Amino acid sequence: MKGSGFYYEFYNPTKVSAGVGCLAKAVEKLPSLGLHNAFFICDNVEKSSAVDLVREAINSVKVKTGAVYVNSEKVVSMNSLREMRDVYRLNNCDCIVVSGDYRVINTAKTLRMLLSGQVVRFEDVKGIDVARKKINVPLVVIPTSVGISNALTTSVSVKDDYGAVFSCVSALCAPDYCIIDPALTSVFDAPTTIAGATESFAMNIEEFVSKQAIILTKCMNLIAIREIRDNLFKVVNDPMDQHAVLGLQKAGLIAGVCYSSASAGIAHAMAGALSNLTGRDNYICTGIVFEACMRYNLDAAEKDYAQALYYIIGDDRYASTPEQDLGRTLIDTSGKMIKELFEENGLPTKLSQIGIDEDSLDKVVEETMKSYALVTNPKNVTKDDVYRILRSVM
Repeated sequence: MKGSGFYYEFYNPTKVSAGVGCLAKAVEKLPSLGLHNAFFICDNVEKSSAVDLVREAINSVKVKTGAVYVNSEKVVSMNSLREMRDVYRLNNCDCIVVSGDYRVINTAKTLRMLLSGQVVRFEDVKGIDVARKKINVPLVVIPTSVGISNALTTSVSVKDDYGAVFSCVSALCAPDYCIIDPALTSVFDAPTTIAGATESFAMNIEEFVSKQAIILTKCMNLIAIREIRDNLFKVVNDPMDQHAVLGLQKAGLIAGVCYSSASAGIAHAMAGALSNLTGRDNYICTGIVFEACMRYNLDAAEKDYAQALYYIIGDDRYASTPEQDLGRTLIDTSGKMIKELFEENGLPTKLSQIGIDEDSLDKVVEETMKSYALVTNPKNVTKDDVYRILRSVM
């Protein structure tokens, strides 16, 4: 059609229940989703208090946990997936319920994709919307951490039999139901909480300035940024403040919802590459590179940065900041907040602290340039740009 431009999409197939103490009420909906005999995946210690609470709640509505599998691989391997598939079938399970952090959520989403799409080789379905649903395998996600941005995304990461990591994007990865109850979330590990909230903050900023951003995603991103502003320091000062914890979880949830429609940018791409090469969490890698990536994007995203700044510093400071300084003030404020929180809690702020040196840069750049996130970054990215950014945070 003459005069037409890009078209836009917004996609969120997941039902969400969220609130302090909502678990008992939320699980009442599970039987209506066709859940009877769950394959239950959790992370770390199977007998943790959060896992016990979730299993008791599930059993109370007559949904059995026919098999329990503990898996907290950062990126799930094909060997683990094949083992889980066999256990799932051997125990006649008809659904997947997962309770844990972003690692185990990635595992559950990947298993759901394997089972629903009858996937034999993930290499055959890597890319965007290649896999097709062949059988119905409901998936329920119950996060137990602050960093939950991947809970609702349609993407997963998989490690093949040779150790290579690649991504798949498919509607099969999105859960049917997500239950957010901060009573299940432990925030006494301050570094993990801070790093998780930092990644949510970075994702919401990058989605807000994404080339794919639309009015729906932008509105949600701004609310998420405000939630982090209002609640991060409350949680740091009082880990028992469940309403503040819920605020951080909502911000992560929004980042995940928007990611399927407005992908994040260069910081997300670089963090993913660094994480895969070093084994460090994406959260930490994002915190290291985020300020430098914001400075790189300033000339292309200055107006959006200026708008987002209001939701961080509030009326008085915003009104007293010269208009030409608004974008830079967002970068300075965000960078200072992240650096101080990371340093105070023993988190690395330089690439050298996670094992990256000059000799490692070629691999990091190569992996970064493969990321789809660069396509939606507000500014076109070259290899030389990635080298410069990385060297600035060595």
